[in-house]
Amino acid sequence: MIETLSAFWHFLKKPKLLKLSKDKKSLWRDIFWLLLLDIIFAGIIMGIYYILVQFKIIDEYVEKIDILKKFGLLAALLIACILAPLLEESIFRWHLRGKYLSIYFICFTLALITDYFINSTYLKLPIYIIFFVISLILRGYFKRMDILRKIVFQRQSFGYIFYYSAIIFGLIHLTNIKDLTLSDPVFIIFVISQFFDGLSMGYLRIKYGLIYSIIFHSLMNFIMILLEFFFR
Repeated sequence: MIETLSAFWHFLKKPKLLKLSKDKKSLWRDIFWLLLLDIIFAGIIMGIYYILVQFKIIDEYVEKIDILKKFGLLAALLIACILAPLLEESIFRWHLRGKYLSIYFICFTLALITDYFINSTYLKLPIYIIFFVISLILRGYFKRMDILRKIVFQRQSFGYIFYYSAIIFGLIHLTNIKDLTLSDPVFIIFVISQFFDGLSMGYLRIKYGLIYSIIFHSLMNFIMILLEFFFR
């Protein structure tokens, strides 16, 4: 446990691209302890949330998308443990080892954020077109950059991209809670647990490869679905 948490903490202090590890013993140890850490962290966050609600410091948000009720257990497991991990890890973690994929990821998510705040039917398409053009311009600029400058820039920017990806991953999951928006500071409580999951998955993606962040994501969702099934 100490070895896993120490390596994880050391990575979070200064995220950087790692050489892919093929040590399976270390891999499954890391998955186990990070999974346990994420579950404990989620439990603490939700405990704080219910205490704040109990003392009427914040409002309670009780309605969320209930895929168990909507689709049933088997379909919920299929969606949460196979489809969602494949889609979300491809979107949020694949780009972390790509040469130029992070440019498209950042521009697309900035377009989403801009669209959210402007909230205009007429400006929706122009917003996405503008950010897509910006992504093409940036890709062309970095492609022409000399190798040494490119390596230095990638090393200096990687940590910011890593954390940005985890933050956006957390924010996207606000859609799971009905009526909760960024205008209510309570959103931080719901985002922070998903953000922490994003850090764990990002670490596994960088250290072992995308397939293992997908596996971790599947296991995490599997546990959450079962807990909700038995204790709701």
